[in-house]
Amino acid sequence: MTSSEGAALVLALAVTFGSPMALAQSHTPTAQELETARSLYKEGKALRAQGDLRGALEKLRAAHALGNTPVTGTELARTLVTIGKLVEAREVCLGIARTSVAPDETDKSSEARVDAAKLAEDLKARLATIVVDVAGLSPGEVAHLTIDGVAVPDVAESEGQKVNPGVHDLVARAGEGAAARELRGVVELKEGQTLRVTLAFPAPPVVEPPRAALPAPERTAPARSRLVPIGLATAVAGVAIGSVAGMVAWAKTSQLDGECPAGNCDRHNNGASDLHAAQGWAAASTVSFVVAGVGALTAAVGFVMSQDDRRTRAGVSLWFGTGAAGLNARF
Repeated sequence: MTSSEGAALVLALAVTFGSPMALAQSHTPTAQELETARSLYKEGKALRAQGDLRGALEKLRAAHALGNTPVTGTELARTLVTIGKLVEAREVCLGIARTSVAPDETDKSSEARVDAAKLAEDLKARLATIVVDVAGLSPGEVAHLTIDGVAVPDVAESEGQKVNPGVHDLVARAGEGAAARELRGVVELKEGQTLRVTLAFPAPPVVEPPRAALPAPERTAPARSRLVPIGLATAVAGVAIGSVAGMVAWAKTSQLDGECPAGNCDRHNNGASDLHAAQGWAAASTVSFVVAGVGALTAAVGFVMSQDDRRTRAGVSLWFGTGAAGLNARF
């Protein structure tokens, strides 16, 4: 056989049987398979009558897989309808219509074909439909949708999906790797209902590039006001001069006790000049100590101004009057 003849044979087989499912349906059950199918069929109907729908479904599904008759298929479809599997029941009914009619098919099988076709048509209107819109995608981003854990082909995501009535889980995934995002939703549909749902992804966060850290400002020691050294120098000088003048005045006063009788000194006594000198030195000492106090106060004001971050203008001025002295400050 040439390659062209082999390709033609493969194509002919594909057209004849259509798919592996068609190949399975064209299988003629053996006597053993038919007998087992009959037994399972009876057990399944009995369990269904007792209310054990799950057990009945297992028996009838196995019976139809072995016998593949319109009778087993119809009873399997009816059981699926009872438990709410309308989509699966309709597919079983349509499968019965696709099976070929056996030459020795019984009247019961013929009636089952008719019942299956009618049930398939009735179920068509009872199926629910859900349309899922995925929003919030970035340009070029693709979302992948699953309904009850079953992936929906990307090209069919925007189309209405036939589902059974009841509760369904929706999952939409977008992006890849660490940038992958996922949205989940739960919906409930009634028989024959069409529902449109939107799963909207939030806008991805805008990541700003890291900014270079600004160097911390250098801390500089506050500039010391010139009033501090001036005031200190004035205070030291005032104390020194006042102390010396005070000692001289005390010495002069001590001499007056012997020079002035009864403490009276006039221009005829020898102590008259010492009295004037003592008084002068005493006045000089007093003024010096006053100046020292002013200097100390000036230094204190200058120190406070040095600690002031507001950098306000300050000014200090000294004043002297007859027998008095003072300080004017602005800060």
